[in-house]
Amino acid sequence: MFHAISLLIMLSLPVILNPASAQMSPIGAAAASAPAATYRLAVRLDPGRRELSGEAEITIDSEAAFELLLSARFEAGPLRIDGEPVELWPHRQGALQRWSVPAGVAGRTLALSWHGTLAALAPGVEHRDTLGMQEPVADPHGSFLPSSSAWYPLAARQGRALLHAFTLSIDLPEGQHGLVAGHLQSEAARGGRLVTRFEFPHPAEGIDLIAGPYRITERHVRSSDGRPIVLRTYFHGELAPLAAGYLDAVRDYLALYESWIGPYPFTSFAVVSSPTPTGFGMPTLTYLGIEVLKLPFIKATSLGHEVLHNWWGNGVYPDYASGNWSEGLTTFMADYHYAERAGADKARAMRQGWLRELSGIPPGADRPLAAFTSRTHGVDQAIGYGKAAMMFVMLRDRIGEPAFDRAIRRFWQTQRFRVADWDDLRTAFEAESRQRLEHFFAQWLERAGLAEVALVEGRAAEDHVAVTLTQRAPPYVIEVPLRIGTTDGDETRRVRLERLEQRFELELGAEEAATRITLDPENRLLRRLHRQEAPPILRELQFDERTALVTLGDATFTTSARSLAMRLLDHRFGPQAAELPPDDRPLLVIGEHGHVLRWLESHALPPPPPEVAGKGTLRMWTLRLDSGVALAIVAAADAGAVTAASRPLPHYGQQSWLVFDGAKAVARGVWAAEPVSVPVSHR
Repeated sequence: MFHAISLLIMLSLPVILNPASAQMSPIGAAAASAPAATYRLAVRLDPGRRELSGEAEITIDSEAAFELLLSARFEAGPLRIDGEPVELWPHRQGALQRWSVPAGVAGRTLALSWHGTLAALAPGVEHRDTLGMQEPVADPHGSFLPSSSAWYPLAARQGRALLHAFTLSIDLPEGQHGLVAGHLQSEAARGGRLVTRFEFPHPAEGIDLIAGPYRITERHVRSSDGRPIVLRTYFHGELAPLAAGYLDAVRDYLALYESWIGPYPFTSFAVVSSPTPTGFGMPTLTYLGIEVLKLPFIKATSLGHEVLHNWWGNGVYPDYASGNWSEGLTTFMADYHYAERAGADKARAMRQGWLRELSGIPPGADRPLAAFTSRTHGVDQAIGYGKAAMMFVMLRDRIGEPAFDRAIRRFWQTQRFRVADWDDLRTAFEAESRQRLEHFFAQWLERAGLAEVALVEGRAAEDHVAVTLTQRAPPYVIEVPLRIGTTDGDETRRVRLERLEQRFELELGAEEAATRITLDPENRLLRRLHRQEAPPILRELQFDERTALVTLGDATFTTSARSLAMRLLDHRFGPQAAELPPDDRPLLVIGEHGHVLRWLESHALPPPPPEVAGKGTLRMWTLRLDSGVALAIVAAADAGAVTAASRPLPHYGQQSWLVFDGAKAVARGVWAAEPVSVPVSHR
């Protein structure tokens, strides 16, 4: 199974390039510790003519009946079982053709050939368009056949794919190189073609085939248990100078995660370039867009995320029926870990970014973490990546780093190449911490939304300070960090809040006098931020399905503005007339500079802030009305400026303001936040 990389993480904004894992398969994967089927596949691909032909032998390990699935775009030959033709014919259901195979002898082998024409590479495709790819695509510049497209026959039972080991040979024209997950066994050129053979002996969820005009660079390293590992880049020619740097980075990430989790489970890892803005992770490889790979920070951020997915997601498989834990754990151990290494301020900013996004989700759009399976839009990312990662931050705070790390290693050792669920994770953490964690996991997995905590008052007594906290019903059981400002400095305390309202008496030193109490000053609690802690950001409008659009300009400008709005928002939007004042709906306003200034003045709204005023070809800023409604204003020089910024702008959802010069963001920022605190009364 491959995982979709979030392009927002990739831009080092809230969190980008990963596998939320996108569950790309048209069907689920059955739990197993060993393959339920073994595939022997041989395919011939001609990217120029977009033609694919293949032959499959599939050995089934059980007597039970099952289905065979194949994309309806292919024609298939007669089905044979143990060499004998059988009178089984497929029926079409949507984009799939299905064969119902009755019960039979365990170890029986099915044989099937197929051929057909693949889809063309679409020009100008966006990253979000690649997340749900359900078509196999071929082109001399790059071919991608995701398992989700059922480009090869898939054995399934009760709607779930049988995990399968495989060998696969790829026959391509000379000048093209192909690969799938697994160990490269052989490569031979003959008759103007190149035949490459791969083996994957572990239970796999699916096979994703990639091909292109690649230059291959290799590096040989050893795993922590002494096995040889081959690192490769499959890069388009323009990326060849970057190969050495990427191989160095992969080597370092393998060393990091082997020391943290356990030996790397495979024999190779490859970084592969894509002609489209793809960001996917599969076992033993990651598939990234050419322009993405050119970004200087990818090696220090997103690449490590994808390497780690070879343990979480591609080494232990999530049980999607009970929720996808792998994206949150990978975000915590990759993106957040890198922020922690960069310093406490970077880590705090990442936690605050997660909480800002989660606090911006409208109640009707929120859902429990256990319901997250894959990232299809921004709300999924905020929950499946940010909320889950923040849960692991709190879990480590609760049980301590040594117990947390022991549990990670235990989970890997016991669940390697198995399908595991949140309960399996909990069991590992309970065993190593010797704590009961059922309630902790249940309240964060099964409840939608966040804790809503209020700091009511602080009152000084002779040798302590009394603090009163409240929360909304039904109550969470949470450890609330408090910073006690005293005449001798600041102290951080944690209190256990279990009821709707509680009073806590916190002892102080004999010479100390409390002056101010601050709620969760380091943002270490999954809670809805108060308004002063959550300045408006673009993501808030992206999440809210009520967001309406105001356009200010001529017909040409309006066309560009609507195109930008379609890229920015995760939902359909309705227009609002420019003469109407803002109401109770979030509002996205896109207009030419002069029109925007007049619109702001007509509705008694403040002028552009100094951070953006008079700068760039396009500027965006957010503001919040007294009612709490958020607005985002986009002021552009002309329609061309809107078009130039329309591709990068949606990736800056965690920002409060932006300045673009053409397609380049030259300045950005978030409005200042104020912590929630109260003075200590000495009456």
